[in-house]
Amino acid sequence: MPTGDTTLPISLLRDVADALLKLPGAKVCDTVTRRPIVGLSTEYCSTFYVAGTRASLSWRVTEPMKGNHEACNPFFVVRDADYPAAQVWVVGYVHNHPCGSPPSSADLGTWPTDAFDPYVAMAEVRLVPGNPASAFYENTPIEMASALVAERQDGTRIILRYFPTGEIQQWSTTKANWVTLGTCAPSATTSRDRTPRCNQPLRLLRE
Repeated sequence: MPTGDTTLPISLLRDVADALLKLPGAKVCDTVTRRPIVGLSTEYCSTFYVAGTRASLSWRVTEPMKGNHEACNPFFVVRDADYPAAQVWVVGYVHNHPCGSPPSSADLGTWPTDAFDPYVAMAEVRLVPGNPASAFYENTPIEMASALVAERQDGTRIILRYFPTGEIQQWSTTKANWVTLGTCAPSATTSRDRTPRCNQPLRLLRE
């Protein structure tokens, strides 16, 4: 189990990004409109989970699933060949955006949030509601987060992770650390706007 971080480690995210972004259509984007191309652009997604016991817990990821040009629905329950269900915890998912856009309202709404305050997760600890017990490594709880990976036209990678509580972070190669871009919540369910509501304009790092 990697130390120093209680949620999706950058080493795992880099490996997953390498795999997802090699799949057909994962980087296809209209260079003029900066929008995905129907029938060509493709989102893929995998589920992150941890398996084992407090003394020996490992990060794992499912095989990628294929979505369409604007969405991919991950598994919320997984089976692991090495461990029973009581020792498997889903803690997030990862997908790609062909055009490198930030998380949408639909992305942020994948994990449940408080109905009265969308900036607050249902659980104080960011874990999937419904798990029989919290996932711990020794005495440290594993935090739930999801991730987004993309590649710009110049070949640089974008790796974002975001939490049910709304924080969106981007990995900075220059700083070798996560940088918080802002705190966001999904737009109203009746809205057609895919842009989330944020406490400040989201500006992706350019490195």
